[in-house]
Amino acid sequence: MTRVVIAGFGNSEITRKSGRGIIAFAVEAALAALVDTGIDRNEVDGYVGAPFATNAGSPHAEGGDEISLKTMMHALGLRLNWGADLYRRYATDMVASAAHALIAGETRYVLGLRALYFTPELDYAVADTDKAFGNDQFTKPFGFTTAGARFASRAWAYMQRHGADRDDLFAIVDLARRNAALNPDAVWRDRPLDHDTYMAARMIAEPHGLFDCDLPVCGAQAFIMCREEELPPSAHPAWVTGWSGFSSPSRLWGQSGRATGDLATAQLYDGFSSMIWEWLDGFGITPEGGAPAFFRDGHAESGARLPINSFGGALGEGRLHGIGHLREAYLQTTGRAGQRQQRSGPSLVQNGPFDDSSFVLLEPERPGHRAGGRR
Repeated sequence: MTRVVIAGFGNSEITRKSGRGIIAFAVEAALAALVDTGIDRNEVDGYVGAPFATNAGSPHAEGGDEISLKTMMHALGLRLNWGADLYRRYATDMVASAAHALIAGETRYVLGLRALYFTPELDYAVADTDKAFGNDQFTKPFGFTTAGARFASRAWAYMQRHGADRDDLFAIVDLARRNAALNPDAVWRDRPLDHDTYMAARMIAEPHGLFDCDLPVCGAQAFIMCREEELPPSAHPAWVTGWSGFSSPSRLWGQSGRATGDLATAQLYDGFSSMIWEWLDGFGITPEGGAPAFFRDGHAESGARLPINSFGGALGEGRLHGIGHLREAYLQTTGRAGQRQQRSGPSLVQNGPFDDSSFVLLEPERPGHRAGGRR
């Protein structure tokens, strides 16, 4: 059986705005990943990226707010046997694609990269256009795809069904800020948030206020994956034991032989605060409608039943579209999360909204024979 690992991770600075371009952030993260893994760039013969910029006002400019395999090949001088740019833009999809290429023997060392770039002069959540095509004809004229409106409507429905309120949303944001305080890379690390300030903030798409939305940033993060037998001596491996998509999430447990009761941490996508409720309930970590109480009762805290987004999540670190969640799972799994370190064990990574999610499970030890996990 071919086993694959994430062997190293790197990141650039994460900042609200910058005079540097996206290529500089991407190269910084990629070089840091190589150093962390202990290999030279000449050994990288595979690449997977997710260049698509999802902002409503994105110019979709190569080297501007997006960066492709072709640009990274030239920037780093890579000679590749295999490479892919994914329209699916999440780090969890990147891991699955790299795993497939490694298992197939197409490549030895795969560099994975996600970079984002925020330009304050451009409208971030506004689409200024007088035409709509395809599926957009049924959503864009009504503002349903801007400012998180479609996620706000799901949040309202969830709150109505299960008796949750904005205090329950604040519990998610509050935990994110407190966890971000222990993350030296987080844009909100020195900015605690009190309840009154949260409640007084302007609405973006009700019930989501300003602080329920992740903050667009400039930054990049990158990882190196390889087969177990190709692991460099100085690397810090996290075994990739499962991956799946939103249409078949239970495949993650069948593939890994684990269950939700085995998890040491969960890094759940939080582009908007209410998103976390979806997969706490969806995976059966909480009963249907039980996710708000999970936070209220302290089960998501550091050292508790299942620490959630121990690095601050996108709400605390900044909007890196899920690769920050993967990086935190990697650091937790390899025991290198510093003050944020939780108990050793499998770490779940979920990226994406309810209808476009994908999942990865990382483990700190080489998988052996297991009869099954605990539910």
